[in-house]
Amino acid sequence: MLQSKVFRYSHWDIACCLVIPFQISVYTLLAYHYQSLSLIALLGMVPVLFALSLQNAGANHNHYHTPFFRIRWMNTLVRMGFSMTEAPKTPYNIGHGIHHATHQSWNDKSILAILGLKRPLTKQLISFGLFIFESLGLKYFTLLILLKYWPIERVAALASPEDPELATRALKKLLEPSKLKAAKYDLAAWFLFRLVLCLIDWKFFFFYFIPATYVIDSLRQGENYFQHWGATDPYDPKRDSVSCYGKLYNLLTFNLGYHQEHHYKPGLHWLRLPELTKELPSDRHTVPYSHYCNSPLMFPERAVQLSKENTANASS
Repeated sequence: MLQSKVFRYSHWDIACCLVIPFQISVYTLLAYHYQSLSLIALLGMVPVLFALSLQNAGANHNHYHTPFFRIRWMNTLVRMGFSMTEAPKTPYNIGHGIHHATHQSWNDKSILAILGLKRPLTKQLISFGLFIFESLGLKYFTLLILLKYWPIERVAALASPEDPELATRALKKLLEPSKLKAAKYDLAAWFLFRLVLCLIDWKFFFFYFIPATYVIDSLRQGENYFQHWGATDPYDPKRDSVSCYGKLYNLLTFNLGYHQEHHYKPGLHWLRLPELTKELPSDRHTVPYSHYCNSPLMFPERAVQLSKENTANASS
């Protein structure tokens, strides 16, 4: 254990913390210079913002499993900082904790359905309209108000009609006093940052920030899929997910690519995850470069094999 009165695990955790001021600066500068930037430059920034979103995910993920500091208020500020450029982190982290406790196979899922690309155009437009509603903070404030007056199950069915049972579990955890207090802090930080961007340039907020964030969030919907599709055995902690050992990807995301290692020992610090690789079986499904390479299109032989397995299981 690190002998430090401030850091709990490693001084290198400061690298994860630096993501916060860096990303805030990028979005703030974009807001200030929005009207002087060309359309090509603005479109070219979307992949960059997507990469920053992945970086935020990796840093927050590490902070959730292994809080960086021994001092509670410092961890609270870091969590609020991660909330500012992404989604409020306490609800997200609750969902992530449920994910770790739930064994499921992603091998029979459709990535097109998960990304929402199979929906008709009218539902796509409705989805974007609801995202605008969410971006203004109205979704979160509405849910908090409804939780005071409605049964949890009714709110869950409204918030997640596709999986109300999972939403009920998440909302029950959210209503725990400590979690609810943390969620309110995160929501305040999240909303304040969006208010600042809107005050800098409301056109940037409505005509660039919201559409770009919608595209990025839609792609991020597939994250669990890409981290688990093709897993050799969805119910074996040594084979239930997929690792990616791309050096640039892991450098950007603070070892988020070592996903099988993380599933094997979730409480291990992110710097030590590479040590676990040698303990895992060699027949695992792994991918190069990035988790986003992990799809049936990139691994057609694995897709055919899984299709045969699913057909055999359905007929037995």
